[in-house]
Amino acid sequence: MVNYNIKISNGSRSDVIEYITNMRLKNKFTVMDVGGSLGGWSSNYVDAVADFNDVNDPENKIKHFKCDITHPDSWKEILEYVQENGKFDFCICTHTLEDIMNPAYVSEQIAKIAKEGYVAVPSKYRELSRFEIGTNGYRGYIHHRWIFDIVDNVFIGYPKINYIDVNAVFDRIADVDDNRCDLSFYWKDQIDIAYINGNYLGPHVDAVIGYYNNLLN
Repeated sequence: MVNYNIKISNGSRSDVIEYITNMRLKNKFTVMDVGGSLGGWSSNYVDAVADFNDVNDPENKIKHFKCDITHPDSWKEILEYVQENGKFDFCICTHTLEDIMNPAYVSEQIAKIAKEGYVAVPSKYRELSRFEIGTNGYRGYIHHRWIFDIVDNVFIGYPKINYIDVNAVFDRIADVDDNRCDLSFYWKDQIDIAYINGNYLGPHVDAVIGYYNNLLN
């Protein structure tokens, strides 16, 4: 669940690194990174990675599932591995869900392969900011599909649509301060993720505007 340890921060992973390190001092503690690539912040703390990029692991210390995590077929090998070896104790998924077509599906699969974990995405404050050089309208990162927020203890995705670019009202909370750039939380057993209005942008303009106005809170 996501109703605890929710944090808006500068994106430091020191707390999750400390958690993994402490757990490994007690007993075997297996960790997987979904959407992470070797060479990133988690490389020294994971036993497995699921990502479509090649990895640089000459000593072959990390199990690599090279796959498209958005495609159901990609999870067959991972689920078979988990069935044979048991669930990972912990799963990291940082700055990945905002990139992909169906983050709810990937979150569901993550909960099938791990007992608990850690999720991080860019905060709504950063995604509603205009910071790319040469752009006067586009908010956030061009390659991101979603803005995420926590509403009533549910992790909710808002599709990035043109409405947020043209409406200056979102300037009210836009913030490029690094101390507010990251939203993260720990989960156990499941990740409670949803899309606004059941993933339907309707039934009319006023309704959609109302959904997005919740981001201003």
